[in-house]
Amino acid sequence: MRDGAEKPHPDAAGIAGMQQRSTIYIVDERPLSRHALWLRLMHPKRSFRLFGDARSALAALERETPSLIVADLDLPDLDGVALLAEVRRRRPLVRTVLVSGTETPVGARHALQDRIIDELVSRPVEALDYVVRRLLREGWEEWLPVAV
Repeated sequence: MRDGAEKPHPDAAGIAGMQQRSTIYIVDERPLSRHALWLRLMHPKRSFRLFGDARSALAALERETPSLIVADLDLPDLDGVALLAEVRRRRPLVRTVLVSGTETPVGARHALQDRIIDELVSRPVEALDYVVRRLLREGWEEWLPVAV
């Protein structure tokens, strides 16, 4: 799309009629990374909007309020810290997660300390799903495997 926003993934809409779904924005300039994050977080109680740049995510934020935003540190127009600082200014109750490379810049650590971001997750992102469940206060019962 022209503005860098993608259509919601067809499977991201989840099951019709589900109650209280959390909307999650994923902001990452790399399409494969964006979709990998979506796959890691996919769940029927969540809906997703995927964006390739910060400005598209901020434009969408004018029309709706997501439950959570997961943003990569390196974006083409703003860095992830600047994006999430603007989100915090506009929508203080939206939970935020910054994803960075294996080396986390000092600025990202300061943003966490200053509560501009709620969580900082370094790549690889194995802990991301746990962090998101905790921030959204989702119960663990439906996530645990059922003994047969």
